[in-house]
Amino acid sequence: MAEMFTSPLTLICPKVVFDLCFREISDQHVDTTGLPLAGPHPLPGSLPRARDYETLAAEIGAVDVFIDTLTWSALSSTVIRPLVERLAPTTTIGFSTDYGYDYVVPREQIHYADLMFKLPRLFDPSLRIESYAQPLPIPPAVQEQARAIRADVPAGVKVLVVHADTDWAEKRWPATRFIDLLDRFLSRRPDFVAWVVGMGHEELNVGRERDRVIPRLGLPLDLTMSMVASADLFVGIDSCMLHTADLARVPGVGLFGVTRSETWGFRFGPHRHLDMPLMADIAVEAALDAMEDLAGERV
Repeated sequence: MAEMFTSPLTLICPKVVFDLCFREISDQHVDTTGLPLAGPHPLPGSLPRARDYETLAAEIGAVDVFIDTLTWSALSSTVIRPLVERLAPTTTIGFSTDYGYDYVVPREQIHYADLMFKLPRLFDPSLRIESYAQPLPIPPAVQEQARAIRADVPAGVKVLVVHADTDWAEKRWPATRFIDLLDRFLSRRPDFVAWVVGMGHEELNVGRERDRVIPRLGLPLDLTMSMVASADLFVGIDSCMLHTADLARVPGVGLFGVTRSETWGFRFGPHRHLDMPLMADIAVEAALDAMEDLAGERV
């Protein structure tokens, strides 16, 4: 989008999203952190912000083109519609909703990345998503931190990154199965160590191979994602870490239950998906086979 418009873009999103994904695109940002239904939870100890659309609209200012990237009609109607009504932009673009935009992008049953990329293709149908699917633009200082952590790994040893935690209980795979999976994989692959990343407190370093399972939990998001991008292999649930590995073309195994890999899984890099009705239906043996197959082929 930044390549198409001569006027600067204003990004309306939580600060963590702007800093991680959009800071190189534009320096114009309106922070929605803490607004109900608008992004990450407020920081511990802070209260949610009131949804004050008048103040938000005043901060944004005059708008020529407003692009709504939300694909869920109910959420868009609740969060975005009151803002659009106050902004009264000249032109509106968005996905199908209960109220009409000037230009409507139809929703399709395709990968979410491809669905979102239909927005820029409204302006230039020749665009291809692969030309823009690149690793996240992590700040150089943070990348240097990640390289220093990776440099501590002995020469010749590969890194498996594991991401297991989520606030959504239905997307979790039992910790006991992760532990069993790591024990089996690492016992067969002495050339690997495992980094466990995320914001949770899963104690996955309690199995037979515990000495080669290294917790890297609670680190800043950009540092964690840079570490994921430096890995040799990934295994984890449907999450932003899976997408980070995918954009960096790190070979990975994705575990899916209530969500579908066709929509939320790997899109660009080498991968294997395990889809079952419930996460508890995914067997350790199936995950191990997928990891060994991918590691043998790509690592």
